[in-house]
Parts: sequence; structure tokens; C-alpha cells
Amino acid sequence: MSFLRLTALTQIARILSFITVLALSTPLFAHASESIERSVTGEWRLTAALDGAEITSLDERQAKQLLGHVLTINKNKVQFGKTDCGETGFEAQKVEPRLHLRDEFHASSKKLGLPNPVTVVDLSCTSVFIKNRNRLVVFWQGWFFDAVRISN
Repeated sequence: MSFLRLTALTQIARILSFITVLALSTPLFAHASESIERSVTGEWRLTAALDGAEITSLDERQAKQLLGHVLTINKNKVQFGKTDCGETGFEAQKVEPRLHLRDEFHASSKKLGLPNPVTVVDLSCTSVFIKNRNRLVVFWQGWFFDAVRISN
């Protein structure tokens, strides 16, 4: 066999190996995404105004007035009160809370009680941090709220 033909066959074998690895790993990513979606899908009641970022749309009194309100999260919509944010993706990443909050939200993690690392999920109009199966920290208009699951 000529050297050129052997090189071409080697290249084809590498490409096929890459495609096989990609095809086998895709369901794992889909499964992880579905797991994150299930983790945050449902209705969540705001129970505490934990802390505000450096710049907020609400003062502390206004933030506390949101306690008891319900955030609804599903793939067809994210809704908080009368605000409907429409369909959403569930892009998630594990982060170190202190650094992530400082860099992305200009906020401190001290009062939020987040695990380290924490999974943060970007939704269509907000971000949520997963504390555990039944508790989130919700970022809304510059404030971080503790939220408890009231239904799936």
C-alpha cells in the first residue's frame, strides 16, 4: 500500500473515532440537561429577601413585598407574577459562588447560604442557584431571594 493511501486511511479512522465518541457522548449531555431542567422545573415561593447586588431595581422594602409570590419555571415559560419571560433554555454550570457572584452579579455570596460549588442555571430572564432539591436562590431585579418548591 502506498504511503499516501495509508495516511488517508489513518485520517479516516481518526475521523470515524471522533464521530463515534461524539455520538456516544451526546445522550450524556442531553441527560444532564434534562436532569437540570427537572431540578428547577416547578413552582417556587419566595420566602426571604437575602441580599441585593451593588445595583438593584428594587429597594429593600420593595424586595420584601415580593415575599410569598410564586416563580413558575418550565420549558414553555418562566413567569413571576404578571411577568412572563417566555420559553427558556436551562444552561447550567457549576461555579465557585464567591467568585461567580462577584464577577457576574457584582454581589457577595456571604448571606446566600450557597453550597460550594453551586450549580447556577441561566433562564430566559433570570438566574437560579440550586441549594438542594427543594430550595433555590432566585436572582430577580438585583435581589437574591430564598425560594422553596411548592410543586413540580
